[in-house]
Amino acid sequence: MTRPANWNDYRWQLRNAAHTTKEIAAHFPGLPVGQLNALREYQQRYRFNLTPYLLDQLQLDEKGIPAYPCPFNELFLPNPDVQLKTGDASYDPSLMNWEMPEELVIPGSAAFHWKYTDRLLYRATGCMSICSYCFEAHRVVDKETQKHPKKTDWELGMDFLRNHPHIREFVFSGGDPLLAPDDLLEERLKDLRSIPSIETIRFNSAVLMHCPMRVTPKLVELFKQYEVTSIGIHIVHPRQLKSEESHNALQLLDRCGVIKLAQVPLLAGVNDSPAVMRQLLHELEYRHVKAYYLLHGMPWTLGATQFRTSVYQGVELMRPMHRHLSNVAFPEYIIVARGGKKNVPFERNDFWLHKSQVQKTVWAVDDMQPMLADFALEGRGDLLKFNGTPEFIYSSYQKKPVIVFLNWKNQWEMYLDGAQAQA
Repeated sequence: MTRPANWNDYRWQLRNAAHTTKEIAAHFPGLPVGQLNALREYQQRYRFNLTPYLLDQLQLDEKGIPAYPCPFNELFLPNPDVQLKTGDASYDPSLMNWEMPEELVIPGSAAFHWKYTDRLLYRATGCMSICSYCFEAHRVVDKETQKHPKKTDWELGMDFLRNHPHIREFVFSGGDPLLAPDDLLEERLKDLRSIPSIETIRFNSAVLMHCPMRVTPKLVELFKQYEVTSIGIHIVHPRQLKSEESHNALQLLDRCGVIKLAQVPLLAGVNDSPAVMRQLLHELEYRHVKAYYLLHGMPWTLGATQFRTSVYQGVELMRPMHRHLSNVAFPEYIIVARGGKKNVPFERNDFWLHKSQVQKTVWAVDDMQPMLADFALEGRGDLLKFNGTPEFIYSSYQKKPVIVFLNWKNQWEMYLDGAQAQA
């Protein structure tokens, strides 16, 4: 299609983003009725914000409309057969296993999240997508949520930092923090640099997927002036690195010396094949981006039924690539659970423990406290058989596959595993 003269102006992209089913239908005349109906159903409860750039990245069929079925397209245009179904791994905001009330430092606000000892995370609310696989969907795009930040939250967060000088890192996360205008970003960066204990500043953003034009010379100058340390780049597929716009954005970021870290969600049908994942990791390294995290899809996301794999499928995907790729190109494979991030070990074996070694309680997804011994596969006298590693156990709970693991706080907790895909 012929692009308008102001295509590369991110403000034009945001002003012309599709916010309604009607606007998407106008962009793609002939879109199947089933997809339009799925979008209308989604729109009743959730906001969405699809830029012209993002819509231009979709794979089209011979009629010039998004190809269907196509997992990449369905990340952004819901699959009417799967996207909004309910099930064991479907979206349930009452069961969000990653957000603990005691970690939210301002009473009544979800804006500042303090999970790890030396860093504080600020969570913006704006988003440039349909969040079909994002664990922040309820807080960011749910029209019924009460979790949007208040105007007074920022200064309260700065007061908290001044009173907790052992916090050395500040993370702008989302939604997407780069939806904020430059003048507001500068005010906030100036505030942070007035606090001596803040050594490093990081941004986590998906603009490379949705609107790479947001990376402007002005933004890069702000990053340089206020010594932004790193940027976490959200990416899911190598095709998203092929555009001229994403190439230009990464080159601009190279100018200010910011460390570029890729955070890649593992998504069934999108990037869970060896060929696609290997290409993605190669492309990132070639573009001076460190593959930082491969994030296993969390249980309670809108598209969990469609896009989650089992944890061990991620191991089977990544283990053959280990040492065949440079460590610069190889990400940490992690799960994100109630207690925080946990590296997934590549090892998995049967092993035996004495009953005296497993007299420990486990936080379960239903807030119960079963004993670690309950997750044994079998017992022989005083010995119990487990599968996995001594700190990362594959098991089941109430007939559902789970991981039981020892978190960084030395506590045992449970993570709802995904279904194993059939070969």
